[in-house]
Amino acid sequence: MSRDPEFTADFVKRHQDKLLFGSDCGCSDGHGGGVSQNNNPAATRMSGKCVARETLTVLKRAASRDAFQKIVWGNAHKLLKIPA
Repeated sequence: MSRDPEFTADFVKRHQDKLLFGSDCGCSDGHGGGVSQNNNPAATRMSGKCVARETLTVLKRAASRDAFQKIVWGNAHKLLKIPA
């Protein structure tokens, strides 16, 4: 998502009704603490950063307010039929 902001914005706009936000970030402090990158050299750029927080920041920049709300909460709420 962060490599091509123009593509990301268009992708999010086109698929906003189908996307659900989720993260497998293993940090315990919101700053990357306790994260194991499994010796993945490409992941070193995320050292000391919370993957979930970084992803949400990119998504927030790429999406309209309504699309962001759908992706982080609304679509899952509707899919799982969670009462408000």
